[in-house]
Amino acid sequence: MSGRAGTHHFLGARRSAHLKALVLTFALCVLAGLVLFVWSQLHAEAEQSKAQAALLARVLQDQTNKTFETGEVALASLANNPVILSADSPGAAREAALAQVVGQLPVLRSMALLDGKGRILASTQAGEAGLQIELHKLLPDRASAPVPGKVQLGRLVTGRSLSSLAATPHATPHATPRGVRYLPQILAFERDNGAPAVLVALINPDAVANFYQSTLESLSYEAMLLSYDGQTLASTNAGTGVQATAVLQTPLFRQWLPHSEFGSYVGAGMLGSHEVVSFRTVRNWPLLLVVEEPYSEVVARWRDKAFAFFVAGLALLALVLGLSGSVLKTRRVQKSSQQSMEKAQARLARSEHEMAVLMRSVQELIFRTDIQGRLTFVNARWEQWTGQPSVEALGQPLEGIAREACRPQIHALLDPQAKLALRNCQAMFQLPGHREILCDIAVVPLLRDGRLVGFAGSAVDVTARWKAQQELQTQLAFQHLLFETTPLPMLVTDADHRVVLVNKAWEDFFGRGRYAVLGHEIKGLHSRDDALLQIRSNQVVMRSGQRMVLEARLPHVDGSYRDVQISKAAVKDAQGQTTGVLSIFVDVSEFRAAEHATREARDAAEEAFRVKSEFVANMSHELRTPLQSIMGFAELGSLRSRGNPAMADMFNDIHAAGQRMLALVNDLLDVAKLDSAVGTIHLERTDLRSLIRPVVRELEPQQQHKLIDLRLELDDAPLIAKADPVRFQQVVRNVLANAIKFSPIGGRIDVQGRIDGQGDICIAFSDQGPGIPPQELDKIFQPFVQSSKTRNGSGGTGLGLAICRKIIDAMDGTIVASNRPEGGSLFRITLPCRSASETRPAELL
Repeated sequence: MSGRAGTHHFLGARRSAHLKALVLTFALCVLAGLVLFVWSQLHAEAEQSKAQAALLARVLQDQTNKTFETGEVALASLANNPVILSADSPGAAREAALAQVVGQLPVLRSMALLDGKGRILASTQAGEAGLQIELHKLLPDRASAPVPGKVQLGRLVTGRSLSSLAATPHATPHATPRGVRYLPQILAFERDNGAPAVLVALINPDAVANFYQSTLESLSYEAMLLSYDGQTLASTNAGTGVQATAVLQTPLFRQWLPHSEFGSYVGAGMLGSHEVVSFRTVRNWPLLLVVEEPYSEVVARWRDKAFAFFVAGLALLALVLGLSGSVLKTRRVQKSSQQSMEKAQARLARSEHEMAVLMRSVQELIFRTDIQGRLTFVNARWEQWTGQPSVEALGQPLEGIAREACRPQIHALLDPQAKLALRNCQAMFQLPGHREILCDIAVVPLLRDGRLVGFAGSAVDVTARWKAQQELQTQLAFQHLLFETTPLPMLVTDADHRVVLVNKAWEDFFGRGRYAVLGHEIKGLHSRDDALLQIRSNQVVMRSGQRMVLEARLPHVDGSYRDVQISKAAVKDAQGQTTGVLSIFVDVSEFRAAEHATREARDAAEEAFRVKSEFVANMSHELRTPLQSIMGFAELGSLRSRGNPAMADMFNDIHAAGQRMLALVNDLLDVAKLDSAVGTIHLERTDLRSLIRPVVRELEPQQQHKLIDLRLELDDAPLIAKADPVRFQQVVRNVLANAIKFSPIGGRIDVQGRIDGQGDICIAFSDQGPGIPPQELDKIFQPFVQSSKTRNGSGGTGLGLAICRKIIDAMDGTIVASNRPEGGSLFRITLPCRSASETRPAELL
């Protein structure tokens, strides 16, 4: 029995040990799992902090970007403002334009207009006009001058205004409190007189930091705006001075930038060595938005949250099976809570962003009054209008700022006895600085428990619209005056061809009053054919939108018919739709009469020229008949007088004189042909080499007679041009014969044909003759003109070169003469190298 008992006890103890071990093991496993779970909560808390920091960074980055973009738009608008562009604008007008922009942008501390040398022309800061500042101290690093037409972000400057950079010796800058700085936005442009100018907007970094602070509210996050060189521009942590050298050593600048535009990490930050850091670069600007939270805050939140889970885990450690389910359920609940919190934070950020955008976009005065009409609330627009703090407006009557003549309207607007409904009126407000603005005012009664307690309303500045209406009325009056006083008759018709408008000149031309034709169709104003022409042309103009010019013969008020040129243009509305046609009538009767007289005079001159040419041609033909007889009898006499040398010489002289006379008559015939409309050439595609070689062989006897060395050099490639073969050979024959005639015995003549650098064909003839005087190089191409060096004894008529030039001109070529440096003359013929294959007739002009 005792053995069995011992065995049973041993087995019981063994089971107990196993159970304890199992329980202990399970407990250790549960405890280890609990520890791991709690530790994972720390990681999850850090990730949640990074996500929230990234969300905040994005919200603040959007706001920062819009702040600087708003400043950019304001500067660009001012650069196009006529008051700023004009060099003659008074300083008060410039400062008013600058102050209007500063009043609309709370983030701006002030604005100033400077010339290209840094002298302040106008400023919203009193007393700054005329100061000379060191402009380069505003510019970004390594920038010597602002870039024209581009808005630049300058360096951070210590001070309250531009006077802190005054460079003049007499300038006494005001004492600047510690930490007061501004960030300049700079736009360089040219004024209307071409002089350079600079607009500077001073952004208040504290205003940017205040927005960051209002967005972060009670959160443990801090926000900073940095430049790319690590300088802190704005920060919600006013008590910590961040050094740029230390900032540049953080992982943000050493690892993340410039490869990433945004990101989050845990590590060394701007405010400590162990931070949750999220950053985003500001679009279009060299700025960096950083949101940080101390990692100790993450640990504290984790500790607060994890403690309950740890105690619950220890308390429920005995619940073997229920512990795991509880932990998992708790995990799921926590994850769901985390997602809900993130969604709520995202909605909150979006709501804040939309509210901020809405408040910035309000461009009207919002106010509330009591039952007596005294102001009890005004928005920031009051301060922008009046320059006074909003609190000073409280208790003032609304009608107190209205012009005297408009106060009864304000009084009726706020009448407690009037019907309770929406009320509105238009009144002129008198603002400080003798400024007046026209406002549209609307108010609604405020009821509490059915009892009237006051009024709420808004006032919109419509001064610009009112002035634009006034200017539009002035412009319309000027256009009407111009329309009425122009001496040209004008008519405007609508799409149905009905008369809409006529001017005084139209009434005087056609003899009809405007009130008798307005609203009537065109067909009732002209004859059937003229009306049909007008309607068809109007339809074409309205359909195409293009201008049209036509001519017609219309009856004048004096009963005569006048030649009229009618210019038509489409009339369009604001949407670009054609609504009618403007017709302008110009009386061209005198012009047509002068044109007719000119045409008759030209025809008479052409007829006289034709008669002269026919006379010269007929006379030349008539002269050839007796010349042939003279030369024939001279040849007969020469043959029969061979035995009498004296008689033979006489007949030879007669025959030579007849040949010269025949050559003169032939030249006169060529001139007559060239001057008449009958003389034409026929161009065809030909190789000029095949035309030059036969002429050279033809003149070989003359060359050999004078022992002249003629050298012909033509390109191996074809010299193809469009030319008349017969006429071109006539030119080559004439020029080469002149070169042989005036060359000395035993001289040299060079004939070259090639393609020049411009792709044209050039034929050059050079000789060693006496040359041509420089003042006569162009005259020798005129009819009956010879060179003074070759006139005596040449036997020519002076028509050969004139004929050559007319022929070459008809082939679209040129022929020029010059003198060679070593002596002699050079004639150069240039023809375009063409490949057209068709033959066309061309007149010799």
